[in-house]
Amino acid sequence: MGRLPSLKTILLILIGIGVVLILVIISQCQQTNSALFIAPRQPPSQIRDKEVDYYHMVGNQAAGRFTDDWDAYKISKKNYDYKPQIAEALLKEQVRTDYNVIKDDTVGQAGGGGTDDNFHEADDKEMEVYEQKGDPPAVGVNKQGVALGEVSDGEEKKGAGDMRDISCDINGGRQVIPCKAEGSQVFIPFSFLEKEFEVSGHLDEKKDTFMWVHSQAKIFRPKGRYNPTGVFTYFENYQVESRDRVKCISGKFGVPISTQWSSQGYFYPIQIAQFGLSHFSKFLVEGEPHRLMIEDGEDIRASWRPSVTLSAVSQDSNDLIVNNVVQMENPGNTTKAFTLRFEDIAGANINSNIKQLVLSWDMKISKCPSKCALKIIVTVLCDSKPYYLHYVNEDFLIDVKDNKHFYYGLGQEMESDWQHVIRDVHIDTQKGLSFKSPSKRSKSHIKIAKSKVVLESFTIHVSPGVTFLLDNLTMSNAEHMAQFYQAADWFVLNQDDMGGWPIPVKRKFSSDFPAVLEPGWNSAMSQGHALSLLSRAYYFSNSSAYKNALVRAISKIFELSGLERGVQTRFLDKYVWYEEYPTTPSSFVLNGFMYALLGLYDLKMVKVSGGVSTKADKLYEEGLQSLKMMLPLFDTGSGTMYDLRHFTVPGVTPNLARIDYHVTHINQLLTFATFEEDPIFKTTAERWIGYTQGIRAPHN
Repeated sequence: MGRLPSLKTILLILIGIGVVLILVIISQCQQTNSALFIAPRQPPSQIRDKEVDYYHMVGNQAAGRFTDDWDAYKISKKNYDYKPQIAEALLKEQVRTDYNVIKDDTVGQAGGGGTDDNFHEADDKEMEVYEQKGDPPAVGVNKQGVALGEVSDGEEKKGAGDMRDISCDINGGRQVIPCKAEGSQVFIPFSFLEKEFEVSGHLDEKKDTFMWVHSQAKIFRPKGRYNPTGVFTYFENYQVESRDRVKCISGKFGVPISTQWSSQGYFYPIQIAQFGLSHFSKFLVEGEPHRLMIEDGEDIRASWRPSVTLSAVSQDSNDLIVNNVVQMENPGNTTKAFTLRFEDIAGANINSNIKQLVLSWDMKISKCPSKCALKIIVTVLCDSKPYYLHYVNEDFLIDVKDNKHFYYGLGQEMESDWQHVIRDVHIDTQKGLSFKSPSKRSKSHIKIAKSKVVLESFTIHVSPGVTFLLDNLTMSNAEHMAQFYQAADWFVLNQDDMGGWPIPVKRKFSSDFPAVLEPGWNSAMSQGHALSLLSRAYYFSNSSAYKNALVRAISKIFELSGLERGVQTRFLDKYVWYEEYPTTPSSFVLNGFMYALLGLYDLKMVKVSGGVSTKADKLYEEGLQSLKMMLPLFDTGSGTMYDLRHFTVPGVTPNLARIDYHVTHINQLLTFATFEEDPIFKTTAERWIGYTQGIRAPHN
């Protein structure tokens, strides 16, 4: 049996083991501290008194982590009134890892045990606050438009102020972009975030603030109950003629020519109706225009060079009232020009703040040889550079020569009847300048400020042997009601035997949605807009022409399928739907359907006799029930669907609504909410408004 170790030997062994254990513990603590953000120790009273201010970085938002810098990018409790227990949970979050919690004596004051379950519960409560209050604390974006993130735990943290270039690897190599890092913070270019997350932002130098918005589209909250004979939704804010996809304003009909699906230009009923409804709505909001009569052949005479004579005529064969009009004759062998200069017109403040750039006149060719040639040239100055607007009695739409001579065809009807012409010289100059631009992008950059346009002269070129009559030459800042009736008259003149306005171009869709609409298809949105326009025209004029057009418009198309040149389909063979694009298979476009319903509502409320309003009521109620049942199908939890093609074609890519269409859906629902009692319209609209502010539906 061996000898037992001495007491001294045992003590030395124990001391050695103790030293080794101490070294191991120190090593473990150093490793742990390098992987954590340690909350600065503060007296409990300071934590209780401290405002609940913190910043939430982009990288932190995804990972649920928070940094320990209380001073940078603060968001005050004035904007986010967090509950005390949430603030305490956020303090705890600073010292939490995935597997361990470093218990700090300042955190222990909060109670709750410090377990993972409690932290998850706090996260859930925090998200509830976000949903109630709006966006979570945003940003981490610096003055240069750079979003902030956080360097990963494994990367060595460098000192504050040590800005350096780094690469940001997006989703495992899908994209690599240059970024910046300072200490633990990562700066991501806003130009990347703008495209990646479809947000917008700019630096406001005056406020020294970066302005971040999820949507630039404007939400129009109705001020009262929608009136079927009043302003049409929010269309007083539209200026259809200035859109890039409007080629020009037709000289013959006074309505826009669209290039949306054909660069040649065509009459697009939806666009024409929106043109008329916007001018009608503007008139109700703005009132009568500032108008100056230049020449009426009676009391107000212009200084023509050379002088002109007067002729006594009636503008209508049934009109017993005879008026004097200006007569311009050319008995010679060469073209004769009659000119007036706007600087000579009494009261024409061509340089005033209220720009009177809309010219209107009545005209007729009363005597004409075999071929009449007439040209009216309006000379305008834009930044002191002259441009010449030529209005001729031909049937083409628009032509441009030498980038300064812009030609518009007025048609040849003036050779047999009086014609009322309205021309906005500001729009005509702008369309002329953009006519031959090579791309849509360059067209959008050709914008002329009204303040830069000055009227110089008005010249009528009369060819040999022609006698030309002119009356009511006027300059004004707008002619809203006249243009409204021009649009209504277009619908009367161009309605087909089915009561519709066929669209004369082919409509193709995406590659995985193979439906094609051949020229001649009808649209429920066209039909609905036409009802809204013609209902107002009939209500204010009591004209049988508008009433008869309404009767024909409601007679067939809403009850026929797309294959029958109608617009009706059914979802799941049950819910009636009026198709903006009557495709096979059906597409179920939301905004076009709601515009069709508004048109039916307008017609039923105007009370047209002969059972017309009763039929409109029936079609409206059927569609309304479908809308209420199907609205949830368009809700993505973060936006809306443009249509439901992914329900009707197996495997097709869903067609998300871009932000301006999403906001259109909101504005339409807000309109319905003013006269329909069902709360679904209001509650759905408010939820969708939240999506435009970055709020998302909660996840599981």
